[in-house]
Amino acid sequence: QQQQQQQQQTNTRQDEADFWNDMGFGTAPPPSGNITPTSNNGDTSITSASTTGDEQPSPYNLQNDGLPVSLDERGLPAGGEYYKARVTTPMLGAIFSSAKELRSTLYKTASDSFVEAIGERPVISFTIDGSAADTAGIGLGHVLLKVNDREVGQTDQAVKTVGAAARPMIMEFYVPNKTVKVVKTEGQCMVKYDNHSTEAPASACEWKPKYVVVGDMLGKPHILYMYRSKAEYDIAVRESQTRNRSLSVKVKQFDIRGAKIFHERGTVQYPNKPKWHYFTVVRGTGLPIKISARMPEDLHPVYEGIVGFLDREMRMKKMRMEQSRERMHNMSGMYRETYY
Repeated sequence: QQQQQQQQQTNTRQDEADFWNDMGFGTAPPPSGNITPTSNNGDTSITSASTTGDEQPSPYNLQNDGLPVSLDERGLPAGGEYYKARVTTPMLGAIFSSAKELRSTLYKTASDSFVEAIGERPVISFTIDGSAADTAGIGLGHVLLKVNDREVGQTDQAVKTVGAAARPMIMEFYVPNKTVKVVKTEGQCMVKYDNHSTEAPASACEWKPKYVVVGDMLGKPHILYMYRSKAEYDIAVRESQTRNRSLSVKVKQFDIRGAKIFHERGTVQYPNKPKWHYFTVVRGTGLPIKISARMPEDLHPVYEGIVGFLDREMRMKKMRMEQSRERMHNMSGMYRETYY
């Protein structure tokens, strides 16, 4: 019995050590390549699977809504729209990812059944400002279906097909219905991260302008990235898809695992300036990070991205703790002695 308990404790410690890998957050999303855009009704439905037994909880099944999604005649969630975009340039200026890879970012408000219905189809996860994709109206969260009337079903296939397609290139896309809100967890903000205070600095000059991204195409969802501008973020993403060496742009990185939010609706008024809105990220290690913007709507995407990650982290930890307690309870029941 003692050996069994020791082995159980060892397994539990190993589980905790591999926690983020088990949750799918231990490694960066695989690169999708440097690539480069009539509603239908039906009665088909699909229901998301639930986790049972000894299966590890998936980061894509945190909602566990179990609600079926009606599919249209083309096998996609009903109520969406279809459109075609014409691209003439060799470079599209966008990146594809699968719906599951976007579960904690762009598709964080979508149901599990919606993500399952999209499957492995390529989804636009990033566009470069001023690129062919941007000017053609191809948006984040749009699902690529065809290129020059040739169907594409996976991200790798999309990259190859788009790269080899004759120009002008006609691309057909599916846009989810309005119940699925595409969440962009990034934005231009003012930050301060070089002192111990959780309060806004006394002078407006102490803030630094940064383009803040909560998780990104380059790394992990628990990292807060800060670039000098959106243009440099575009460069970093583009280089990450085409190079194996270090990036040519500077980026600050902050681990926000276990962090807490202070001053959720904080404001600060500087002389002769409009009121600024800010909040503070207090981490377990490292200095606090103050993030601000002049308009609440400019601050909202970054705030929602951070809070969303912290909420998911808390739920996952709770699930793992409950599973550990259940395993220990079952083990103790197996070796309980009964006297007559």
